[in-house]
Amino acid sequence: MNTASKPLHIGRQISHFEKVDVKRINAFFSEDEKYRYTLSIPFYDEQARTKTIAVILKNPSSADAFRADKTVQNVEKVIYNAFSDVSKVEILNLFALRGTYPKEIMDAYTLGINIIGDSNDAAFENILCKSDYIVVAWGGASPIRSSLYDVRIGEVLNKIKNSKPCKRVFRKKEKGSEIYPFHACYWPNTMDFIEY
Repeated sequence: MNTASKPLHIGRQISHFEKVDVKRINAFFSEDEKYRYTLSIPFYDEQARTKTIAVILKNPSSADAFRADKTVQNVEKVIYNAFSDVSKVEILNLFALRGTYPKEIMDAYTLGINIIGDSNDAAFENILCKSDYIVVAWGGASPIRSSLYDVRIGEVLNKIKNSKPCKRVFRKKEKGSEIYPFHACYWPNTMDFIEY
């Protein structure tokens, strides 16, 4: 893997959603912090909340165990309001290479950099088997080459299909499609999720 390139742009951080128990957030990064494999976000304890939901996005940006980014904060808020039994959100990404702008991910790929990440598939297998629900929210391919993007989506969908026991899989009702579900950064704060 080529690691000689400069670090990708990492954007502004913001606060996590008010219902998130920030002290219990866990993040799994590569040693050089160029890759984020998982971000585990617990809500404050509520008796009715006992389930775990995995949300699959395109690629990680600036969110970590202390601060959120725009997409992660929106996921936290929308999932909290739409899934009243969920106590923890597990964030996964098609590509684990961090970058605020997806164009950087495609540029890195053309330079020969592994954009999926060495530990990403293992992270998927670990999180999917422990999750009660899955939400797909990676959005469209642009500016990542659709042939590359679609292959990765197929790999991830196979991981979902093979996760045991079988999970309920959702996507946002508004916009998007079966292969390109509505990206979580743009989710409205509604409860309109449908079975994928």
